[in-house]
Amino acid sequence: MIEKTNLKAIDPETLKITKLSTEEDTFFVELPLDRIPQEDWQELFEKELKKTAHPLAIITKPNDSFPIVEPNYPNSLQGDTISIITNPKKLQEDIKLVMQLVKTVNNRIDQHNKEANEQNEKENLKTKNDKETIREMRTLLRKIHPLSKHFNIHNTDAQP
Repeated sequence: MIEKTNLKAIDPETLKITKLSTEEDTFFVELPLDRIPQEDWQELFEKELKKTAHPLAIITKPNDSFPIVEPNYPNSLQGDTISIITNPKKLQEDIKLVMQLVKTVNNRIDQHNKEANEQNEKENLKTKNDKETIREMRTLLRKIHPLSKHFNIHNTDAQP
C-alpha cells in the first residue's frame, strides 16, 4: 500500500519565501508536506510534474540556513517540501498547480491501492478455493481407503 501525501495548510506568515539572487522578481517558495513521501508517491509526482512546464521540485533542505541553493530539478525529488520558483504575479496560480498535482497523485494512489487490494482478494480466494479442492480430494480418498481394495494394483499376469 502506498500512503497518500498532502500539503500542509499554508500559513502566509510562516511560509518560507526567499528571493533568488539570480533573477529579478523571482522567489523560491517552500510548500510543506504532511510527511516525507514514499518513493512510489515521489515517482508518480515526478511523472505528473514532467507533464507541466513549471519548475517545481520536492527537495530536502539540509538545514534552515540561507541562502538556499537552487535545486537540481531532475534529481531533487526527496524530502518533505514542494518548492516552487515563482513571482508575485504567479504565486497563487503556481500554488493551485501544486495542489492539483498532489490531488492527481493521491487519486492515482487511491486507484493503485484499490487495484492492489482487488488483486490480493482474488489471490486469497483462489488459494481458499485450491485448499477446498484439496480437502475434497482427501475426503474422496478416505472414502475409498485402502486403495488396494478398490483398485487392482496386483500383477494380473501372475499365475495363482
